[in-house]
Amino acid sequence: MNRILFLLVFLGAGAYLAWDHAHPNREVVAPPPPPAIVQEPGPVFSEDEIKKVRMSLQDADSSVRWAAIQLLFNIRDPQLGPSLEKMLAEDPDPEVRMKVVGLFKGREDLSRLGSLVRGLNDTDANVRIASLQALGDIGDPSVAIWVTARLKDSEPDVRIEALRTLGRFQDKRKADFKELADKLRADYEEAVRRAVTHK
Repeated sequence: MNRILFLLVFLGAGAYLAWDHAHPNREVVAPPPPPAIVQEPGPVFSEDEIKKVRMSLQDADSSVRWAAIQLLFNIRDPQLGPSLEKMLAEDPDPEVRMKVVGLFKGREDLSRLGSLVRGLNDTDANVRIASLQALGDIGDPSVAIWVTARLKDSEPDVRIEALRTLGRFQDKRKADFKELADKLRADYEEAVRRAVTHK
């Protein structure tokens, strides 16, 4: 059986070599050229255009101001932080101030906490509630003292939200503690396992 298989393989290889020798003028297809290197596109807005967008933050129409700050947020304007802080502190429309609180929640810099804490003292109760919710979403208990101060707010809804936010801080602290305890337990068990296997 092995001889028959060997003979078939030998005959097949011989037939291929004979066919290849009989057709020497085959065209060799060159591989396609490598793809062109695509350069990163340049900025969409010039500095002058960005300055015009920043000037729109002073527009009398609140929808224009909101659209301008959204655009600056999306293009990651380097001056966004001060613009957001100014809008949260000074914009005459409470609806815009509430939306700005949402933008602060999406930022990763440390200044957002200070700005949101300042939002806790806003004249509009809805902005204070939005600031409490944003601080609860971030979950940094270092601002608990300012959140606790809202327990004496004149608006019951603000006091309720302050309690919820403090509860969320506590829940986050418990979750962080459990995660740390689980990691320490896993590290200890791994160290014990290695010590046993190296004996």
